Amino acid sequence: MKPLMRLLFGRHRGMAVMIASLLVLAALWLLPPGDEDLYGGFPEIQDWPLRLSSQILKNPGFTLAYSEWHAGPLWVAYRARRLDQHQSVGRLGHFSVDGRTLRRISSDDFRNSGYDRGHLAPNYAMARLYGRQAQRASFSMSNISPQQPRLNQLLWQRLEEAELDLIAPAAGELWVLMGPVYGDRIRKLDSGIAVPEAYWRIWLKQTTAGPQLLALLIPQDVCGDEAPAEFLESVDRIEALTGLDLFSALDDQLEARLEAGIQPQHWPLAQLARLEARYGGRFGPC
Repeated sequence: MKPLMRLLFGRHRGMAVMIASLLVLAALWLLPPGDEDLYGGFPEIQDWPLRLSSQILKNPGFTLAYSEWHAGPLWVAYRARRLDQHQSVGRLGHFSVDGRTLRRISSDDFRNSGYDRGHLAPNYAMARLYGRQAQRASFSMSNISPQQPRLNQLLWQRLEEAELDLIAPAAGELWVLMGPVYGDRIRKLDSGIAVPEAYWRIWLKQTTAGPQLLALLIPQDVCGDEAPAEFLESVDRIEALTGLDLFSALDDQLEARLEAGIQPQHWPLAQLARLEARYGGRFGPC
């Protein structure tokens, strides 16, 4: 299998796309009309070769689109909510190969790469919100993306905990949508996994005045102690960078308003800036 996959996904992109499309085309066209993890419909992939070599993977607690070409996720979505009590969350001991994918990426494919195995659907949120089965699913390699250690363990980790401890309690229910920006000149690990140049994260809550969202666009090379407000971005800009059409099922006027604006006044950015990273002691000055 591995020699075949190296042949298909090494130099012969056209052959890879053709074979992948035959295997996943039915799943792409038979998508359910909605998903409880998503607000405003499934993100639509605009690039046809990329669309035909990607598939939707439904997991306990979260949904994602996986790209065989990039050997990683294109987007991940889940819902966070208020929790009545706190509980400790244990960490699983290993990552697992996702048997639904063609590439069969394993944890060893990140070995000695200099990049962390970065969760998109977080271990912390999945365990607390949806239980052990969802936590195990978050350790599937289809949910993992290469992240610089300072991004993964500092800034990204702060955002993950803030969703449950700060943002969701105020919102009541929070829709979370995130993914990588691979860029025009894609760099890959020796194992063939594409390395994103940045990551985006969108929070959306429903209020009496209608839906409100906050979008962040975060480069890989952060120090990790930056205030999240430094990375505010419009959804329009994220769509331009990723080739995704987000919230496409919404009314056109509502979609245009949400995607064009940057409205930080509806979110506790000052409190977010004061949060400390759980793993901050591992790093020296940037």
